[in-house]
Amino acid sequence: MEEPELNYIKMFNAGERITINNCSFGYLSHRIVFYLLNLHIKSRHTYFARAGTTTEGDSYKTDAGLSDQGRSYAEKMGQALLKHRDRERQTLANRGGPEVPLKSLQVWTSTRRRTVETADWLYDQGYSVRQRTQLSALNPGVCENMSEKRIRAELPEEVAKHEADPYHHRYPRAESYHDLAVRLEPIILELERQQDDLLIIAHESVLRVLYGYLMACNATDIPGLSFPRNEIVEIIPASYNNEASSIRIPDLPPEIIPSSPEDLNIPVPPSEVHSGTATPMNLGSAGVGQGTPKLGEPHIMKMSPPSEHPILPEPGEGSLLLVERTLQD
Repeated sequence: MEEPELNYIKMFNAGERITINNCSFGYLSHRIVFYLLNLHIKSRHTYFARAGTTTEGDSYKTDAGLSDQGRSYAEKMGQALLKHRDRERQTLANRGGPEVPLKSLQVWTSTRRRTVETADWLYDQGYSVRQRTQLSALNPGVCENMSEKRIRAELPEEVAKHEADPYHHRYPRAESYHDLAVRLEPIILELERQQDDLLIIAHESVLRVLYGYLMACNATDIPGLSFPRNEIVEIIPASYNNEASSIRIPDLPPEIIPSSPEDLNIPVPPSEVHSGTATPMNLGSAGVGQGTPKLGEPHIMKMSPPSEHPILPEPGEGSLLLVERTLQD
């Protein structure tokens, strides 16, 4: 393609060289170019983990520190992750692979105390920890501390809108999952640029959006994803597919394991997918994309073509969440 009158982008050798013809593309095209400049094909592992439990319940506005159970969880989570990484290195060596040291592990948290303190044990072991304001939980607005029964009684019209489109709908003075995805755009770009292994400790709402991006989930599936505390989700991005599996955190008290005990009781569509009990590891063919693996089983997720997951305000937003802002405007 050498036609000078056309607008096009050519990439050579997976980012070694990029040619851009006719720079009068507009905002969206420039964002695509910026996204492409951040891509690479080096293998790295991305881990998702929940923050520990706190001393002051489930208030969004309360920036409480970890409880004793939360601190115990933080240590057990860190130990489980490090043991898993060491086992993977040993397994590779046993299979005749090269004796190479583990990649550096970086830890990202939000600026909330619960996530920062969950990373303290790993920080004490010498790992780099960065705080990112964009990783804060979804804002519940007027629904904070309201039960589902009360929300349905006081906001029936909002509940109906939410059940029709749980990804784009926002309750009064709240954020939608789409709003959260737009807020996470800088995180997604930096995540694509990341070459070291990365652990993200965040609230479940944030993990839902990031998992949905990496695993090409339908937008309608994202609000129904669940991340129990006794699992660390591991994702290995590759050129044309992503692999996802889970790492079990042993010996946790049963009461802190269920997903989002501190999350909103905002109603979601009463379907199997949106029940709030489907985890990324057990959704199966009825859930995300082409199905996700059962607990502990690796899975290859084929990235869906953009045409199957358009980034319009309709179901099926897929893996291109970072440019939603422009199309929504």
